[in-house]
Amino acid sequence: MEKYLNDESDSISMKPKFLNLPDKITIFRLFLAIVSFVLMFMDRWISAFILIVVAIILDVVDGRVARRLKLVTTQGIFLDIMADKIVIISTFLVIGIKIDIIFFYLGILMLIREYIIDTMRAIAASKGKVITSDKFSKIKGAIFMMAMILMVGNYAFNNISFDATYAMVSNIAIIIASAGIIFSYITLIRFIILYKQTIE
Repeated sequence: MEKYLNDESDSISMKPKFLNLPDKITIFRLFLAIVSFVLMFMDRWISAFILIVVAIILDVVDGRVARRLKLVTTQGIFLDIMADKIVIISTFLVIGIKIDIIFFYLGILMLIREYIIDTMRAIAASKGKVITSDKFSKIKGAIFMMAMILMVGNYAFNNISFDATYAMVSNIAIIIASAGIIFSYITLIRFIILYKQTIE
């Protein structure tokens, strides 16, 4: 879900700045994710898995660094949100193409959901209001990242045998990802209800 901020928002700088350390970490995280996509298409799954795990760890690091160094900015918030979307949706689409088509369809559903959210954010921004992520978005992201790690890691280390363990882990990943989609659309409905008046 998203948190609504007005012009008197605490601890967030509204001034655009040159890339600070957290922003650079976010961009590097995005770079690692893009490389992992290439590796997946090259069927180098173990290397891709490692890069995805590092990218997810950096997602935690950049936020903590920003808060500790008091470098939380609207620019940084935007970069973090966009990096999360690109990493998660793109990974789901690649997994759908290379491993299981279900993830491709889930990725499309995520894309539709994020398009609606971004459109509403843009309308709010045109009125001088900023809507940033809150704990519900973080929960949603954590669910999707868990599904990504399970699916890519399972395929990376078990794709030769395709035994019962592989099938079980794949099914768990699909269930987690599907639950994440349901949760994300519930938060979308809540988002529309909360901010409908803001964008009208």
